[in-house]
Amino acid sequence: MTLQISKTSASSSYYGGDFGQKKLQVMQIDGRSSWGGASFDFYGFWSESTGQVCMVGSTQVLSVEGTRLKIFDARLMLNYSKESNIYGSLVKGVLESVDSLSEFKTVLILGARNTPLNYEYKLLEQSKLDCGVNGGESLSLENVLGGMCKVFEGRSHVFGLMYRNDCGVDHSCSPFGSDVEYTPGFMSMLSFLCDGEKMRMLLSFSNMSGYSSLFPFDPRTSLVAEGSWDVERNRFCGVACRILNFSDSLSNAVVDDCSLRLSLRFPAILSIKSMAPVVGELWSAQAESDPSYFRRIEFSSLNDQLWRFPSLRYEYTESERVGKLCGAGKSRPKRKGNHYPDAQTSDMRFVMSVKYSGEGNVLRTARASPYFVGDRLYRDLLVRGQGVGLTGIPMNVNSVTKSFTNITYRIRSLNPNSESRGDIYAEGTYDRDTGELCMVGCQSVRLKNTVAIQNETVDCSLAIKINFSPIDSRSDDRLKGTIKSTREKTDPLYVGRMEVLSRSIYVHQAKESVWRMDLEVAMVLVSNTLSCLFLGMQLYHMKQHQEALPFISVAMLILITLGHMIPLLLNFEELFKGSHNQRNLFFENDRWLEAKEIVVRIVTLIAFLLECRLLQLAWTARKTGDHHHREDVWKAEKKVSYVCLPLYITGGLIAWLVNRNRTPKRIVYIGKPQARNLLYRPVNLKRSFQRPPLWKDLKSYGGLMLDAFLLPQILFNGFSNSDLKPLAALFYVGNSFVRLLPHAYDLYRSHSYGKILDWSFIYANHKMDYYSTAWDIIILCIGFLFAFLIFLQQRFGGRCFIPKRFREYVGYEKVVELQQAGEQHNTNDS
Repeated sequence: MTLQISKTSASSSYYGGDFGQKKLQVMQIDGRSSWGGASFDFYGFWSESTGQVCMVGSTQVLSVEGTRLKIFDARLMLNYSKESNIYGSLVKGVLESVDSLSEFKTVLILGARNTPLNYEYKLLEQSKLDCGVNGGESLSLENVLGGMCKVFEGRSHVFGLMYRNDCGVDHSCSPFGSDVEYTPGFMSMLSFLCDGEKMRMLLSFSNMSGYSSLFPFDPRTSLVAEGSWDVERNRFCGVACRILNFSDSLSNAVVDDCSLRLSLRFPAILSIKSMAPVVGELWSAQAESDPSYFRRIEFSSLNDQLWRFPSLRYEYTESERVGKLCGAGKSRPKRKGNHYPDAQTSDMRFVMSVKYSGEGNVLRTARASPYFVGDRLYRDLLVRGQGVGLTGIPMNVNSVTKSFTNITYRIRSLNPNSESRGDIYAEGTYDRDTGELCMVGCQSVRLKNTVAIQNETVDCSLAIKINFSPIDSRSDDRLKGTIKSTREKTDPLYVGRMEVLSRSIYVHQAKESVWRMDLEVAMVLVSNTLSCLFLGMQLYHMKQHQEALPFISVAMLILITLGHMIPLLLNFEELFKGSHNQRNLFFENDRWLEAKEIVVRIVTLIAFLLECRLLQLAWTARKTGDHHHREDVWKAEKKVSYVCLPLYITGGLIAWLVNRNRTPKRIVYIGKPQARNLLYRPVNLKRSFQRPPLWKDLKSYGGLMLDAFLLPQILFNGFSNSDLKPLAALFYVGNSFVRLLPHAYDLYRSHSYGKILDWSFIYANHKMDYYSTAWDIIILCIGFLFAFLIFLQQRFGGRCFIPKRFREYVGYEKVVELQQAGEQHNTNDS
């Protein structure tokens, strides 16, 4: 049950004669009853003199029959202790029905109180008398960003508990003895009050490490603690108290038995087996003969970030094993002409897919990021500017040789020895000359064992070898590698061989892609603007040459009009709708890119309207022209349709057959980054076993038809044997240039960029046409050929490129037609 209460404002309203009553607004109480979940809105009063809260509220619940809703009225009463110290940390109350005939049973409430005003620390002297054993060098608060309060405030912190080797399942190891049927494996801590060097907190113990937005509170496994920072020892010293007397009734619960001691510290040196930035101890101050005594428990944080501890140092403890595994320090031949990432840059972070050979080729996702480079924090190197390419004072990192660098990694969401998500920590060497990363990995065994035993919580039997691709490589794969266990197959901790693959991109590739995308948006805008200009020139040409209007191929005009209409229909909702689907953009928050896309669609709409006008004029000219002349034009148009339609349909069938016969492949898809700061680290790796969709192939085929948009006009000129100039030179040359330029650009782009970012291509989109080296060359040749044929036809006649004897035959037919027309004219005159 969750209870949240807040005052309406700083000012208060008073009612009746009770000067101590102040009106409150209660936010919400959520609970579960026998007939399902119910949510109440309560309003009531708080008495400052007695510390009591009384509120009433209602909700709608289903009847017992489950056929109708009915109103349920309830009363909530809470009692706050008048003591402003650790002993007044509990809140007690009841939730009961207002209706005495209701089936709802009274619910008793017990909760942990937030820190009252003027809180008094009463146990500080006891905490300083015993503050644990010296566990090594610790950081002072001066070396912690924001101090102790910034580390613990705002959220709960989860710690893994480690018991002594001889603990086993003996309940004397548990701080709650036999009162709890299990030995806790995890501890959650929530800071209620932190003032400089003093802190009050709530501790909750469980055997689950899952994180929740609600802090778990069970009086059987919860402790209330307070303490202060010891400057001399560089650690927090505290006293923890149990919650007792709640077995019979929660209203009798009290905070008592403050015989537990607590210490927290920030270690100054980390190692692969101890990567927690916050560690501590919990122990009993009672004698061993006391029933509440338990052995000392060590704990370490599971979810605290290292960036608050910039003075941390790292100690490489597996150097000997790394040397045997990787041959560290041995010179390897440098690969000529190849340059690999620097260990101090953000290129060393990546998202990878991992295939487990022993689990039926299961594919999983993991993130890998350096923690230390040499003995310095990797994040600190990036923040100071070295990782983002800024100049500055070189940082001294511990290097084995000139090209070898010691490095420590954290691989998240990858723990082959656990059913749950876990981390693998690894340390080893990176060779910048060859791009080889070789490490020894350690995995936690805590997640499968509720009780973690000291010296048995970390298993360092993983050999990790990864090869980075050169930073100027156009390969789709950024790196490849393997993770395998050095244990025997009969060992319970043995894991099978794992293949690692990453398609994240390097920083310079991301920066180039940003520039390229801006350029491509501008190129799309310029292309559509040029199309509008060329259409305008064609309309002007038609106005100057009215006699040529009927000789424009309607099939060609319909084809180019559909070429602009279909993209508009696909984007119509986004053109006029205020909310744009951010997932369709390369950057989630790049409003400038979104605005440019809207402008592109507007220009496309203008081009479409001009094409509609052009089609209307050509159609009208054929309807209103000379009858004999009109029949000849329509006959030629029909012949064009007889040739083009079968040709287009045959091409579509070929595209369909190719799609059907294409062998399905298992493909790893890299999801688009959802924000600019994720540009360098794509997420959402997916796998599929399918062939490309037919719609994609048909769209590409439609693009090919548009590339050859002059084909219907060439056929029309041939069938009609027209020697007029229906098309303006700027129209057919300019639009051919607009259609062919993407293919020329794709040839350059394929040489300069790989295909890893093909989903981000805006100009020369591979989904809208056939793009490859072969197709680009073929389409360029065809485009130039068609434009040249139109030029010849409009200069020398529609059949100028066919054999001479066919042209003479056509000329003879024209003479006969003219003679017949003349004879008919003479007959009419007589």
